[in-house]
Amino acid sequence: MLKSLRSQFLLGSSVLLVVGLTTACGSNSQPSSTSTGASGGGPETLDSVCAAGAKEGQVSFWSGVEPDMFNKEIVPFKTAHPKIEVKFTYLQPQDQIQRALAELQAGRALDVDAISPDSATALTIFQAKAVEEADLSKLGVDPSLAVDIQGTKVFTTQRTYGGIAYNSNLVKAADLPDTWEGLVDPKYAGKISVDPRGKWLAPLAAVWGEQKTVAWYKKLIEVAKPVVVSGVTGSLTKVISAEIPITTSGRDAETAQMKASGAPVAIKYLDVIPETNQVALLLKHAQHPNAAKCFLAWKAGKDGQAAQLATEFKGNSISPEGMPSGSKVASVRTPEDLTLVGTVGKQFSAMTAG
Repeated sequence: MLKSLRSQFLLGSSVLLVVGLTTACGSNSQPSSTSTGASGGGPETLDSVCAAGAKEGQVSFWSGVEPDMFNKEIVPFKTAHPKIEVKFTYLQPQDQIQRALAELQAGRALDVDAISPDSATALTIFQAKAVEEADLSKLGVDPSLAVDIQGTKVFTTQRTYGGIAYNSNLVKAADLPDTWEGLVDPKYAGKISVDPRGKWLAPLAAVWGEQKTVAWYKKLIEVAKPVVVSGVTGSLTKVISAEIPITTSGRDAETAQMKASGAPVAIKYLDVIPETNQVALLLKHAQHPNAAKCFLAWKAGKDGQAAQLATEFKGNSISPEGMPSGSKVASVRTPEDLTLVGTVGKQFSAMTAG
């Protein structure tokens, strides 16, 4: 259902592409993307942008949403804007970034207008100054959804949150710990699972720091002796079947989706809540900038969010529903955070395998 999020911890070859790319983008003969405001050069509005987008006729969009799900999700947009064709390409976040950077570096005209990677993976394309700032709040999007990445304001399209998921037929929320440190207890031995890649828990380091996070995980392995299960879906399946009553790989979207199908599963948020988000990015030199803004404003707006929540079970709230008082959200949005979480994730993997 969900593909690997390895991109959250890898700068990979896209880092190399940034070398020299900033200069290349600045000297590229292609004009920067521009948008058409209201008639007569008035202020930009959703109506004026979408009208200009209709004249452009299409928007090319890359995302990691499964094609069948995406096509179902955008039916309301197509109904509202029949003159804007959405040309969709399924690409995982790291592949979106690498492909876009490669095209910019080669000086070719982009065959994409907008992308939607997670903010951590997107860092390299911001560093290459290849993102066109689009203030979607002027087009009706909630201003609180804006985030600053490398000095550019962009908007999230979805945010998912992590906690411990549990079999609600076997376990009561009140009997579970309120903190991650509370899991380090012999009574949980063999009753919890961890992902072998460590990626769902490594973001704790964005709040705790490397030393505390690594020390905690080492104790968790030694004391709770967790079962190793790869993937959110795989771990939730074992929780639902009562094979393992608790997983540290719980995420709100997948848990809600399985719960809606009647499965006995729920999620509890602890003192630190790992966040994964996706951001709506309009690229510089986009061939259809107005159509892209129209689409991104819809996707991050109320109608698009309702369609996304109904289809993917993924919302865009700045904090999870039922977040405990005093809990902190762990976000990965800076190069320093990305490096830290990547380093911790590798150590987790080594300890899990060892």
